[in-house]
Amino acid sequence: MINELYKLAEAISSVGIIPHEWYRQLKELRKVSPKSPFFKLFITKNLSLYSIEEITDSELISKLRKYEPSLGFSFPVFNMPCLFSFTKEQERQKDDWLSGKKLFDFAVIKSWCTKEADNWDNNAITKLEKCLHVVPEQLKQAIGNELDNNSITELIKLLGKINVEDLRKILEKYIFEKLEKQDDVKTLLHFLFSSTQANDVQVVFDLADYKPFGKPVANEKTVEWLNSALNKGEQATLMRSGESGSNDAFGCRYLEINEPMPVVKLAGKVGEVKLRSMFHEHPCQFRYRLIDDVSYPINKVNRGKIKAALEWLKEPDREGKTWGMVDSDEILFAYPSVIPPRPIKLAALLGASNSVEAPAKFESIAEDVTQSLKGLSSDNEVTNVQIFAIRKMDKARSKIVYFRNHNTEWLIRSAKTWRKGCTNIPSVSFRAWSRKNDGDAHEKPENITPEIPKPVQIARIINTVWKMDGSVGGEIKKAKFYQGLELLLEHNKYELALYLQSILLPNVHGLIVYLGNILHSGKGIQEKWIRSDNYLFLPSLIGLFLSIQKRIKEDYMEDIPYLIGQILKVSDELHAFYCKVVRDDSVPPQLVGNSLMASALEMPERTLAQLGQRMLPYLAWAKQYRTKKIEEKGKESWRAAWYLGLYERNASIFRDKFAEFKNVQLSDREKAELFIGYLADFPKKEVNQPNHENMEEGNEHGN
Repeated sequence: MINELYKLAEAISSVGIIPHEWYRQLKELRKVSPKSPFFKLFITKNLSLYSIEEITDSELISKLRKYEPSLGFSFPVFNMPCLFSFTKEQERQKDDWLSGKKLFDFAVIKSWCTKEADNWDNNAITKLEKCLHVVPEQLKQAIGNELDNNSITELIKLLGKINVEDLRKILEKYIFEKLEKQDDVKTLLHFLFSSTQANDVQVVFDLADYKPFGKPVANEKTVEWLNSALNKGEQATLMRSGESGSNDAFGCRYLEINEPMPVVKLAGKVGEVKLRSMFHEHPCQFRYRLIDDVSYPINKVNRGKIKAALEWLKEPDREGKTWGMVDSDEILFAYPSVIPPRPIKLAALLGASNSVEAPAKFESIAEDVTQSLKGLSSDNEVTNVQIFAIRKMDKARSKIVYFRNHNTEWLIRSAKTWRKGCTNIPSVSFRAWSRKNDGDAHEKPENITPEIPKPVQIARIINTVWKMDGSVGGEIKKAKFYQGLELLLEHNKYELALYLQSILLPNVHGLIVYLGNILHSGKGIQEKWIRSDNYLFLPSLIGLFLSIQKRIKEDYMEDIPYLIGQILKVSDELHAFYCKVVRDDSVPPQLVGNSLMASALEMPERTLAQLGQRMLPYLAWAKQYRTKKIEEKGKESWRAAWYLGLYERNASIFRDKFAEFKNVQLSDREKAELFIGYLADFPKKEVNQPNHENMEEGNEHGN
C-alpha cells in the first residue's frame, strides 16, 4: 500500500493538487456527539474562568486538531476528568434534569459533591499536569524558532501559572456559582459527571481576550499556523542533524529518525490506522537485522506525502468516488493511476458507498464510470485502477484484507460482463406493498423487478440465513466481501462461483419458499416484514452464478430443473385459484407446490409423482371450470384454461427429457435453476390459450 500511495502522491502533485499535510502529532479530535460534547473554557488574564460554552459547529470541529505526542496526553484540546463520581441513582436523577422531567435542584447536587465522591484521584491529577504543563513545553520545543506572539503561546504562558489544584478551585467556583443561579445547567452538569464511559469531557482552553493576538485558539487559522510551525520546526531539526548519506525506499536522501510511521484516522470503526507497523518486538523484524524504520526506510518528506495522499483519498466529499464503507469496521479505497479532472465513482461501482449522491443502480454507476474513463483526453488517460481494503482487526491492529491493481479496460469489460451475467434470468416480478401504502385499501401493490447487486453487496446476501416464515435466522460469515470483487475482476472465477453458490442455496431456501407462497397465493410482499433489498438482488445473483458456469437462460429454461420450478409454481397458482373460487378465497397457509419444494430439491422424480396425485382434484375441477365463460374479476374461467395449458406444455417436455433425471439428486447448479423457475414469470405465449388478451393480463397481475 505504501508504494501505491507514494505513486498517488506523485499523481496528485502532477495535476496541481496539494493535499493538506498535517504534522504527524497533530491529530483529529475525539468524535463529538450529544452524548460526548465538546466545550471551550475561556481563561482571563487574571487566571479566572470567564465562561464555558459548548462547540457544536461540525465544520469547525472537523478543522481543529490537538498536539498529542503520546496517547491520551494532548494540548490545547484534551480530555478532562469530571470532578465527581456518582451512583446509578444519581445518574438517573441527572438524566431527569437534563431531559426536563424534573426541575433542577441545586441543594441536592451540592450535597452529592463530597470528598468521598471526588473523581480527581492521583492518576487524574497526573494526567492533567501533563496536559497543562508538560505537553505545552514539548510543543514549544517542537516549534522552535517559529514560536511567536499568538494565542497559542499566550495560552501556554497563562496555563503555566495555574497548577492542577488551582484549576480545580477555579472550576468548582465557576460551576457552583452558575448552577446556584440556574444558569447553563445542561452544560455544567457534564463537568460534574459525564455520560461518557471514560467519565471525562473533551475541552479546549482559549483566551477570553484573544483580539491582541489575532485569532482565538479554537480557530482554523490558528491550527494552520500551528501545523506550519511544527513542520518548519521539524525540518530545522533535521537540517541540523545532517543526512546519513543513504537513500530511502524511493531513492530520496534518508536520515534515520527512529519514529513510527504516521497515523491516519479513517471513517467508521476503522479509526486510526498506522501506515506501516514497525514494532521492534515482532520477531520478523530481526530476520535481516533491520528493525523499526530501518526495515523499510522512508524519509520525513515522503512519509508526509504518503500520509497526505491517504487523507486526500478519505475526505468526506470523495465518498463513493475514492472510498466507501464496506462494513462498520471495513473500508474500501479505489482510485485511478492518473487523477482526472472530475472524480470517478469507482467506490460506488464496487458497492462501497452510502452516499446519497451516487446513483442507486449498478447500471447507472457502471455507465457513468465507463463514460468518465473513456471520455478522458490522451494526456489524462487512466491506465490502471488501484483497489485496497482495510479492516479493523481489534482495538490496536488493522489489516489490508484486499489489494489489486487492474487495467481500466479490464474494469470496463468486467462491469459489462457482470451486468450481462446478472441479467441471465427470465422475467421475474415481485408484487410488493411499498412502505407508503403497505396494504392500504385504496392502494395496490406494485410489480417490481430484480436489481443488479454491486460486488461488495453479495457477501451479505449469501451469508444471510432465512427461515421459511420470511424472517432472518442469522448470519453465517463464510463469504467475504472481497470475494464479490474477485467475482467481478478475476479472470478465473469458476471455482469461486461454485463455492459461493454452495453457501447461498441452503441459506436462501427458506426465503424462496416464503416468497413463492406469498406471491403465488396472490398476496403482495409487505415491506414492513421484509425489505425489498433482501430479495430483489437474489435472482440476479443466481443468474450471475449460472452465467459463470456457462448456463445461459435460453438453454436452462428448456431443461428439467427449471421446468420443475415452473410446474411447482403453476400448481401453487391453480391451487390458490381453486380456493378463491370454490372456498371463498380461503387459502391454506401453504400451497401444494410450495409444500413439496424441499423434496423436489432432493428427489425430483418422486416429488413429481406426489404432485400429480395431489393435483388431480384441482386439475379435474379446472377442466370443468374453463368452459363456464365466467367473467367476474379474479374468478375468470379463462384462467383455468391457462393453467391447464401450462401443465400440458411442461408435461410434454417432461415426457421427452425426464428419463435422464430418474433416481438422480439435483446438483447445486440444477437447484439454482429450479429456484429461478419457481420465481420466474410464466411464458408470454402458451398453447391452448383461448383469450390472448386475458392471458397477458393474467401474466401481468399474477392471478
